[in-house]
Amino acid sequence: MELSNRMIRSASHEGLADDRGRPTTEQFDFYEGFIRGGIGLIITGYAGIMQSGKSALYHMTMIDSDELIPSHRALVNRIHQIGGKIVLQIAHCGRQTWSKETGEPLMAPSRIPCGFYRETPKEMSEADIRIVIEGFAEAARRAKQAGYDGVQIHGAHGYLLFSFLSRHSNKRMDRWGGSLDNRFRIVGEILKAVREMVGKDYPVLIKLNTYERAPLGMKPEECVQITSMVEETDCCDGIELSCGTNEGGFVMTRGKFPTSAIFNYMRPYCNYHPIIKLLLKAFVVPFVKVVQPSFAEGYNLETAAKVKQAVSLPVITVGGMRSKAVMESAIESGKTDFISMARPLILEPDLANKFKTGASEKALCDNCNECVVATDTRPIQCYKKELLH
Repeated sequence: MELSNRMIRSASHEGLADDRGRPTTEQFDFYEGFIRGGIGLIITGYAGIMQSGKSALYHMTMIDSDELIPSHRALVNRIHQIGGKIVLQIAHCGRQTWSKETGEPLMAPSRIPCGFYRETPKEMSEADIRIVIEGFAEAARRAKQAGYDGVQIHGAHGYLLFSFLSRHSNKRMDRWGGSLDNRFRIVGEILKAVREMVGKDYPVLIKLNTYERAPLGMKPEECVQITSMVEETDCCDGIELSCGTNEGGFVMTRGKFPTSAIFNYMRPYCNYHPIIKLLLKAFVVPFVKVVQPSFAEGYNLETAAKVKQAVSLPVITVGGMRSKAVMESAIESGKTDFISMARPLILEPDLANKFKTGASEKALCDNCNECVVATDTRPIQCYKKELLH
């Protein structure tokens, strides 16, 4: 897959699918802005591989049935008609969702509830694991049939595959837990199953975490080991590096703590009684703000540089990229091969063109994170359009 530049739109939940999870005209309109704005590649928001892994967030895109292929193909055809490249991210949310949304019991490597969703999942059986492996392979097949330029397997952010990789959420003592080799096993099996399904020439990417804020959580050293294990499968064509999980707070996005957006748009907080909201704002929010990681440009680049030394696969890095100078320096110094971003492009889908023409040297996004939390109950949008003026 040849790209026009090294700027990539990283996945973010969009909430633009219909009730069944089919891509819509609104979704194409959202992506069109990035393509016309000069971005080299779009990685879509995550698409669910099966109903048990469906997100609790608003209107997740799905790729769990062949009946959805025509809708995906229509979207991809329109993207290609305007010269765009698009990769479908495929995922299973594991314990980071609610069974009332999936209609099925939650699944995870161990019976440990997510600290955010607070619902105890069932421990997956050998049969459950095999079904998930097959589900990823089938989702990749559908993506290829729909015409996507590649797939990205979501192995980060606390979702099912990451929950196997992390000692915080995987307490198994069988061949799917314990040692890093065992915790990686499901990821390796999925990469092999996907590669067998789509053939040797179809681009297969994976998204991984550099860090997880949790007891026994993922650390950079483990991330580097995992990327080497990914390369050893000989079934992957590129690695995107991110960080954080839902229960770890705003480690993934950093920046400002979006108090108002949380109580206006995010469940269950938006449904609380006004007095409860006031008490939380007065006594809990100040503490959370104190422990929130500070924002710094390229906060995953340090680990990315170590990964670059460990593997020969192309490395994509997301996380706080804002200024052209920092991005170019990261590439020229060999810390990463590609730059990916999500929040800045929601406000400025034409940021790549602005960089290219010299109209801008830095993204206008102020990292307010309102766009991040509001997608729990509504489609994605920027809540700071005034920054454009």
